[in-house]
Amino acid sequence: MIVDCPACASRFRLNKVKFSGQKVSLKCVQCQNLFQVEVPAEIKTVPARPHILIAHSDPNLCTMLSEIVSKADMSFSVSHDSETALNIMETRPPHVAIIDVALPGMYAFEVVEKVRERPGLGDVKIILLSSVYNKMAYKRSPVSLYGADNYIEKHHIPNDLVPSIYSLLSDAHQGWLDEQLTPGEKKGTAAPQRPDEPTAAAAMNSKIQQAEENETSASTSNELIAKAHRLARNIVSDIALYNQKKVDSGILAGNFFELLAVEIAEGRQLFDDRFASETLQGKDVLKAEFDEFLKNRQNEISQ
Repeated sequence: MIVDCPACASRFRLNKVKFSGQKVSLKCVQCQNLFQVEVPAEIKTVPARPHILIAHSDPNLCTMLSEIVSKADMSFSVSHDSETALNIMETRPPHVAIIDVALPGMYAFEVVEKVRERPGLGDVKIILLSSVYNKMAYKRSPVSLYGADNYIEKHHIPNDLVPSIYSLLSDAHQGWLDEQLTPGEKKGTAAPQRPDEPTAAAAMNSKIQQAEENETSASTSNELIAKAHRLARNIVSDIALYNQKKVDSGILAGNFFELLAVEIAEGRQLFDDRFASETLQGKDVLKAEFDEFLKNRQNEISQ
């Protein structure tokens, strides 16, 4: 800030940041005149926080995800089904949408395609969240994300969610990122773990795993069958996420179950470990969900 002496017009440089909002007494070094200057208060612009959409059928998991993004100083909206998620996005387009691959109402490929088609949602970044908590299964990188920008396996949520969001934010959030990241942390890279993070991540993973295990208990047979359908839909959605080319090739060639025999057997084992066949009244719930998926995907790729 340049200041002129009112007596002799000599000019001086004053630190505007240091003296912001203060009345400063000065003495001119040229004519020894004493005078005062009011330094205008500097108006600080608060960087806009990113807004995140969390779309998952499990309220408990949504609460956990909300805690993670809230702790990272991000605002959020929550939805438990695909149609509500799309309506929320149209009302307030999020910067990043976290979408379960088995979100009720639509499969992942349907949700992503509708987001990409709708006016005003072209800049929304999408993270697909795999549905099944199983550290031993699906240890392959997805061949395709159906147009989404990233994906996270369920058991990697505590450590990977926030860094993944960081990597997808536009330059418009650089000011906000600069406030969040410590020196040495860069946009698009995972932040180094701080002392309390390993324990917090372990506790969060325990809650996620427990919530999924609770899905196998029910007070009525109808509730149990409904939960079995949810798990089956999750398994089908995860297989589709990791094997899109094989899935579409198998649908077009009519040999889907043969082409994906290994993956389906892996999913079948996981399903049978959690639901005994006698508890489902003889219904092949997993096969029913595969058939539903194949019908929907066939309609999509034939258009």
